[in-house]
Amino acid sequence: MSIAANLGGITARLPPSVTLIAVSKTRPAEAVREALAAGQVHFGENYAQELRDKADEVGKGPIWHFIGSLQRNKVKYVVGRASLIHDVDSFALAEEIGKRSGDRPTGILVGVNMGESQKSGVAPAEALELCKAVMALPGVRLRGLMTIPPATDDPEGAAPCFAELADLAARGRADGLPLTELSMGMSHDWPVALRHGATMIRVGTAIFGARAPREPAT
Repeated sequence: MSIAANLGGITARLPPSVTLIAVSKTRPAEAVREALAAGQVHFGENYAQELRDKADEVGKGPIWHFIGSLQRNKVKYVVGRASLIHDVDSFALAEEIGKRSGDRPTGILVGVNMGESQKSGVAPAEALELCKAVMALPGVRLRGLMTIPPATDDPEGAAPCFAELADLAARGRADGLPLTELSMGMSHDWPVALRHGATMIRVGTAIFGARAPREPAT
């Protein structure tokens, strides 16, 4: 099926309140343009230099999201191009993003590590404290939480992880934190994430097709 057909099949099942992020990592700029022509607006990249190069090549049109683990020395490639950075897992990283953002704050999500498969992310018990800390920083705007569940063949296996993130966000909102966005769910488990309150889903393979074997599916 074409990129346009794949997008149509997914968006037809999404409520208007949910943002579909087309994960375009390792895909050529032409694939992004094809998705743009089909009406897709939000795109996600995992690698800082790839985001820089692809955003510059494609030009105006996409709203970019950075969804991978971000090193502080590569923040300079992302700030000013990405509207939202999904996996902020330390105060130092948030501080560097704020410094680079200047008077145009960058949106951030605190990444929460729910299992061994995810190398980055803060522990659930520490997530809300990090949220409170980054709220005081200039140059960043806290918008919510994100997670990647441990790998499982059965999409339903991700349900406890998604439920825990939703509960964590609810507790944060009750404490005054602006945790309105929940970035969770990928190609194989996004319908499960929706049931647990996802407001953003990150889909690559189901839109663009299978990647090279060395690339894990998103």
